[in-house]
Amino acid sequence: MRKFAFAIALTLVAAPIAAEDLVVRTILNEQPLSGSDGMVVIVSTLTVKPGGRIPLHTHPGDEHAVIVVGGTALMPNGKEVAFADGTPIFFPEGQVHGGVTNQGDADIEIVTTHIVKADQPFQTAAE
Repeated sequence: MRKFAFAIALTLVAAPIAAEDLVVRTILNEQPLSGSDGMVVIVSTLTVKPGGRIPLHTHPGDEHAVIVVGGTALMPNGKEVAFADGTPIFFPEGQVHGGVTNQGDADIEIVTTHIVKADQPFQTAAE
């Protein structure tokens, strides 16, 4: 019985770790913004694997993105949206966004460019 309880406890602890692996951000380049003290430009790829969810969050600056490989996503309002390859996205500083779950059976791939304040956290949870 103790082994069974330990196995269940281990599964409950490991589940969030596995879920985090479903959304992977890779920073490709990070440089100071020319002519602007205290701002940085961060270019990344974001891969959202099937079942992966981008949590609701904000940034201390603007986010520009392009969906390179689209797919079907469940939005925070419960509706499914099909994102086409090449879809541009923009979120101004402080706007809550995310809460999106990949509903498909293939990765959704996004290239993001953030222009953010260097002295603040890159992302702040909004849920």
